[in-house]
Amino acid sequence: MRALITGITGFVGGHLAEHLIERGDEVVGLSSSGVWSGPSSHLAQAIRLEAFDLRVDSVESLTRLLARQRPDAVYHLAAQANPSASLSDPRETWELNLGGAMTLLEAVRASGLHPTPRVLLVGSGVCYGNPSPADLPVTERCPLRPNNPYAASKAAADLLGIQHALCWGTPVVIARPFNHAGPRQEDRYVLSSFARQVAEVERGTRPRLEVGNLEIVRDFTDVRDIVRAYRLLAEFGLPGEVYNIGTGRDISLTAMLEILRRLARRPVEVVVDPSRVRPVDQPLLLADSSKLRSHTGWQPEFKIEQTLSDMLDLWRSALDSQEDSSPS
Repeated sequence: MRALITGITGFVGGHLAEHLIERGDEVVGLSSSGVWSGPSSHLAQAIRLEAFDLRVDSVESLTRLLARQRPDAVYHLAAQANPSASLSDPRETWELNLGGAMTLLEAVRASGLHPTPRVLLVGSGVCYGNPSPADLPVTERCPLRPNNPYAASKAAADLLGIQHALCWGTPVVIARPFNHAGPRQEDRYVLSSFARQVAEVERGTRPRLEVGNLEIVRDFTDVRDIVRAYRLLAEFGLPGEVYNIGTGRDISLTAMLEILRRLARRPVEVVVDPSRVRPVDQPLLLADSSKLRSHTGWQPEFKIEQTLSDMLDLWRSALDSQEDSSPS
């Protein structure tokens, strides 16, 4: 399969690219910078990267790019993906998350490729907002009640994808992953922040670990399981359909933090930092992924203990490398 990934230089994009290459796919990537950097730079030799900014570049230019690359599948990952950041800059969030999806779908429709590439639009489980107890675990039939600009813009992009499938026959499949984490995730996300802080406490460069609301309960999936689901959906998902992705297991931030503290090489003191508490946060979000499992056979392979251990080990290595490269 020949695949095109938007947002390939991001956290999930790098893991997806690795998985597709392992499966024998040929991969082309798009990013706004057109430059490999940081954790994804090792992919530079294996993947062609093209610069394209979905916020400003035209539908016509993307149409020409698609006609030139002729992908069998398009994985649309490019997004402003941080709920907290969306609260401080909602306009940019909407411009990329909805506007970028529109640019992509219009370009796919205009490309005239036969067969039309299958498009996997990556949404988010946070589109469901704060579900009622009767709606837990959350199925795809749960009402959308987004409570931040990130969630609202992703919900709108999902509806746009469904409209394209119903109106134009574009083979669009919607993925709604719930919380996911793994090695190479930025530390602006909660579990990566915890792992980095534990590694810093171990080194003696941080006195304690600072946290926000630990009572939140989530369904966390390893990113390596998430990208396996993406490829399965690109191959077997039904156009116009929505698929939740999650383990179906709930776990609190308190419990995940305790796993990291047990993995730590020295005692870790924890304090609450009020600035880390979001103004709006769902207390509980749990996925029902039975539709995904039924249509694709997907099952999660990584347990949360392995995910957290791998994240902590990578932060240890990253901090070691930073120290080795700093001026003496």
